[in-house]
Amino acid sequence: MPDDLPDPRRIATRKDFGRELTLVKDASGHTIRRLAGELGIPASTLGGYFAGTHLPSLQPRGLLLRLLRICGVADPGELKEWHRAYWRVKRATDDPVGQEAREPETDQAGYPEPSTSPLIADGSRLVSVSTRPPVGRLGGDPEIRGREALVGMLVTALESSSLLRDEPSVHVLHGLGGCGKSTVALAAARAALAAGVRTWWLVADDVAVLTAGMLSIAMELGSDPDELRLGSLQDIVWRLLEGLEEPWLLVLDNADDPPGALSLYGRPVTDGTGWLRDAAHSLGTIVVTSCDRSESSWGAPPPSWLALHEVECLPPALGADVLIELAGRGGDPEAEAEAAGLSERLGGLPLALVLAGRYLAEIAEMPRSWITPDLPLGFGSYLEALDRGGEPAALLAAKAGTPPTRPEHVTVGRTWELSLDLLAERGLTEARRVLQLLACLGSAPVPYELVLSAETVSASSLFGPLSPRLTWETLRGLEALGLLDFTTSSAGEPNGGGTTRLLVLHPVVRDVSRWHADVRALSGDFVALTVALLSSALEHSDPKLPQDWARWSLLTDHCAAPLDLIDDHGLEPPAAPPSAVDLANRAAGYLRAVGHLGRSEAAYARVRATAARILPPDDPRLLTVMHDTARLHYDQGRLREAEKEFREVVELRERRLGRDHPDTLTSRHHLARTLLGRGMPDEAGVLFESTFRVRSRILGVTHPDTLTSHNSIADHMSAMGNHPAARQVYERVLALRTEHLGPEHPATLVTRHYLAQTRYRLGEHTGVAEELRALTDTNSGLRGPDHPRTLSVLGTLADLLHDTGRMEEAKELATSLVERRRRILGNAHRATLASRYRLGLILFDLGELDRAEEALNDVLVDRQRAYGLRHPATVMTQETLAAVRRHRA
Repeated sequence: MPDDLPDPRRIATRKDFGRELTLVKDASGHTIRRLAGELGIPASTLGGYFAGTHLPSLQPRGLLLRLLRICGVADPGELKEWHRAYWRVKRATDDPVGQEAREPETDQAGYPEPSTSPLIADGSRLVSVSTRPPVGRLGGDPEIRGREALVGMLVTALESSSLLRDEPSVHVLHGLGGCGKSTVALAAARAALAAGVRTWWLVADDVAVLTAGMLSIAMELGSDPDELRLGSLQDIVWRLLEGLEEPWLLVLDNADDPPGALSLYGRPVTDGTGWLRDAAHSLGTIVVTSCDRSESSWGAPPPSWLALHEVECLPPALGADVLIELAGRGGDPEAEAEAAGLSERLGGLPLALVLAGRYLAEIAEMPRSWITPDLPLGFGSYLEALDRGGEPAALLAAKAGTPPTRPEHVTVGRTWELSLDLLAERGLTEARRVLQLLACLGSAPVPYELVLSAETVSASSLFGPLSPRLTWETLRGLEALGLLDFTTSSAGEPNGGGTTRLLVLHPVVRDVSRWHADVRALSGDFVALTVALLSSALEHSDPKLPQDWARWSLLTDHCAAPLDLIDDHGLEPPAAPPSAVDLANRAAGYLRAVGHLGRSEAAYARVRATAARILPPDDPRLLTVMHDTARLHYDQGRLREAEKEFREVVELRERRLGRDHPDTLTSRHHLARTLLGRGMPDEAGVLFESTFRVRSRILGVTHPDTLTSHNSIADHMSAMGNHPAARQVYERVLALRTEHLGPEHPATLVTRHYLAQTRYRLGEHTGVAEELRALTDTNSGLRGPDHPRTLSVLGTLADLLHDTGRMEEAKELATSLVERRRRILGNAHRATLASRYRLGLILFDLGELDRAEEALNDVLVDRQRAYGLRHPATVMTQETLAAVRRHRA
């Protein structure tokens, strides 16, 4: 390419970036002033991009893309090269402490990988919900038969997606549960990934899980947390999807209740306001799998942008092929005819065919002398056994007030009743009950080595003696017959390294087992057992400690399952044990501790709803949920709300537990912290002192809670400007926390940080920067590089670099912090505001007056809104902004 034409592939440095960007501008004929007006940014800021002094900012989102488009760059391939060049330079130059915002990891086709966390930037590296298509499932299933045309149609739709297409952009695969809808969607997703299409897979049978997945997509595509908190999540996600300059595929699996899962506030599913919308204004395609094909859900007729495709059951010949592939006996005409008859009897339902085929394969491996006359040996005898069995009454009994059991539930139920009979004949007499127990856990994969304690299971009235070996043989038997699948994950390994072994139930198997008549009749016993198993697995795991987070990441999604059983079956105490509330509340606390603040808020709301129904208004457990919710709001920066809630909890705990009860003191302590954050240090100081005295007397001076109060007294001293006294207290607390909690306990690290911060404020800069860098490394390793505590240490380091004259280093770090805190905490969180203010000061000192004034003015507006006109932070911002304007004048 000639040197006078822009080529982003030549870019390796900022100067290169500015040079090539200038060539783009010159070719367009635009001036810097005109471009600045169209982009809404200062001309001096834009001039820095063309000069190569700094890269375009990540905020507002899409700034570089808008600039290139205005200058006439529209080719998607060329835009992708600019995207790669931007991150190539940013990776090489950002953040002096190695914590820069990085380009999203890409797959082999160069597209960003899907998120593996409900909130991708919430500070934890642990995986709880994935948006990756589970294409690994296709490897262990029989060959896909009779679906070639359907898969081909979806692949063609993906390949032809464009802004000019006339074909539907949304494809609904409907049919009976177990008919293979998800398999068809997985085959299409696998083809999409192979072609480099950006692909997400969301489970839509649970509104909370679907919302978490959509949040993940929004965060992956660069949405601001403030926008997510205040705006319509549906509108935000769709705006981001429509802004993508590349093909994409979104699969919504198991959307069996479209109005409940996909629509907004009871509106029609296809009115364009919920999760499901026309993707024709983008390069996207949507595939939905659902058992529902009713006109009331999809419209009569459906809109032109939505196509319904029935996934039919297999005809006898193809069904026979599935049976023969699994059970063998191919080439035998008589067996093939019997297989076709069995396939027809099972309605060609793939899930039932798999269960029957695996049953017969298992029988074929047994010694003949062990097989009793009532066990079917081949396709014909299996068919006879089905006809003898009739309709299993337990499977036909449905939840009161709900529609009758669906036909596929009965069909599948017949097959697995025979499978369970086979396991009982082999001595696995508890297989049926184990399957029911697994269905009472959450829908997430089950880390069975952690959960299924043979001792705890055997102690339940639901089970007879069950040794670890028999438990394993039972699971292996269920897996061999297709009633569950084994899988593994490298995330959340509780023992460190290696993989975690998991099991997964098919949604139809889980649904039918969960509503089995036995489970309904004994629902209180199942609740008690699931709580006991999960509590045992988490007994020595603290949701606040990073070393325990791996285990919590595996079990958190299961901890609300007992609450679901309680609500689904309308249980009341004692069948609804308060310990179920404790368990779910601890799981919500884990989400808060790792920084998943959005998911934590939803989890606390879920716990509180059930707790308020089954517990008295002043029950200590309910008060704990209320306290923890207030603490979450404090972490989110919602200080007014947190103050009101803490005052209420303090009053209720004083009345119910007494003024000096440890729980009351905890609420009083957090009320003081909230007041200090709100700029009310006098009242906060009184509460800190009184709480410290009482805790010292009741708990002892070295108790962790007492040390927390002691540390907060130093925080109050520091806030009042008494740094020498604060330093002495911090040093005393650090020695005690190191001795009694350990050098890497989260509380110890907090004190180390605040002591370093105090030393810096006292002018002792020697060694403080190195201490802050060491703390950054430790926090990053324990909590994650984007955890709020890690970023807090980096915030102090940015302050120190600025105040010691290391301006460019300070600017780079402050810019990175603003971007990351915006992404994680929101634009108006007090920590984000502090970083934004610091960046404004740095720009002022560097003489970038336009950018400084713009940044500080934005901070002033947000601080006035958050704190009020008279708050010290607001007043300080006003004074700094006035100084900038005087300097300009």
